Amino acid sequence: MIIFDIVVDLFLAVYTSLGFGTKEYKINTKIEKLGKEYPEVLELYHQHQKKFETDDSLSTLVLKLNLKNPCEKRTFVSTIHEQFNLNK
Repeated sequence: MIIFDIVVDLFLAVYTSLGFGTKEYKINTKIEKLGKEYPEVLELYHQHQKKFETDDSLSTLVLKLNLKNPCEKRTFVSTIHEQFNLNK
């Protein structure tokens, strides 16, 4: 049992040290997926990556985004445009 705990702890340590499972990784993954349909959002993310990852309201918005819901994606993109003063 002790060996199992050590293996699990080691696995989790490697997993998080590589960046997987972190808030930044999750945000990056969601924006990359969204960027296939909305490349301007991906470009904004690359330009303002620090803001996306450190601004609590913006990071929460990204993390709660359901990429399977087209209406929610459009609303999110609209919110991003408003946040960065883009008129499209």
